[in-house]
Amino acid sequence: MILRLASLGLAACVAAGVVSAQTIEEIRQRMGVGGGAGAAGRGTDTPLVEVPWEKIGDKKLFKDGEIAMGKDPNAWRHAETPHFVLHYHKIIDARKVARQAEFYYQQIKSDLQVTEDRYDRKNHIFIFEKAEEWKDFRAQTDAEEWAASFACRSEVFFQSRERDGDFAANTLAHEITHTIFYRFVPHRVPTWLNEGFAEFESGNAYAKFKGIGGGAHANVRHSAASFPIKTLVAMKGYPEDKKDVNEFYASSARLVRFLINKLDRKRFLPLVQKIVEGAKFEEAVLAVYPDKFKTFADFERAHEKAGI
Repeated sequence: MILRLASLGLAACVAAGVVSAQTIEEIRQRMGVGGGAGAAGRGTDTPLVEVPWEKIGDKKLFKDGEIAMGKDPNAWRHAETPHFVLHYHKIIDARKVARQAEFYYQQIKSDLQVTEDRYDRKNHIFIFEKAEEWKDFRAQTDAEEWAASFACRSEVFFQSRERDGDFAANTLAHEITHTIFYRFVPHRVPTWLNEGFAEFESGNAYAKFKGIGGGAHANVRHSAASFPIKTLVAMKGYPEDKKDVNEFYASSARLVRFLINKLDRKRFLPLVQKIVEGAKFEEAVLAVYPDKFKTFADFERAHEKAGI
C-alpha cells in the first residue's frame, strides 16, 4: 500500500448566518469566480521551452525547493510552460508532466468556475526519477517517511516512477491539484478539504485527460469512506494511525465530490472562502446553502443519501 503526503505546507506550513444571493455573488466576485474557462482538449500541445537556470524568469523557491535544487542548479535540466517551471533529468518525463500539468490547470480552473488567477508566479515542479535520489531528498524535509510525492504551497516534488516502473500519473494529478488550488485559494486550507479536493480532481481531471470522462465517482482511492462528517471536519491534520490514512482520503474526497457534483458547483469556492476566513464547516454550510439546508443534520442526511 503506497501512502501519499500532499500539501505538507498547506496543512501545517465570516461569522455564520444566512447569506443572501447578493452576498454570495460578492464573495464570488472577490475570488474571481465566474463561468470558468473550458478545459483544453486531451490532444492540446503544451509548449515546453528548455532553458538554462540563469534564464528562468521566476527563480524564487521555498525551503523544500531550495533543498531539492541543491547547491548546483545545473545538476538539473530546466524548462518552462505558461504556468509551471519544471526541473528534471529526462526530457520524456518533463514532456509528460508539462502536458498534464497545463491540462489540469485549465480543467481545475473550469471545475472551480474561476476566471481570475490570484497567483502571479509560476509553480515549480521537481521531477525525481530515481528512488534513491527521492529518498535522500525526502529525508532532508519534514515529509513523512511514507511520502511517495508531496506538494507544498506552489511547489511539487514528484517521484515519477511507481514501484513497478510505470509513470505515476495519478499521483501527479493529485499533487499538481494542490498547487493549482493554491493559485486560486492562496490561504491555509483544512487538511481534509485540501486532500479531498486533490483526490476528487486526481480522478476527475485525470479521467478527462485520458478521454474517459470523469463523473460523480471518479477517484483513484477505493478505501471505505466511513469517517463521520463531524469527525472528519474537526480533524486538525492527518490521522495519527497510518492505517486510517486511506480512509481519511476517501472520506474527504467523498465530501468534496458531494459539494461539487451534487450541490451547486458555483457555491463551492464561496464555501471555501468562508472556511479560510475562520468559519466552522457547519456554520459555512448553513451560510452558503440557506435555501437547501435548515439544519446541519439536513446536510448530513443529504450527504448520506447521495451515496457517493
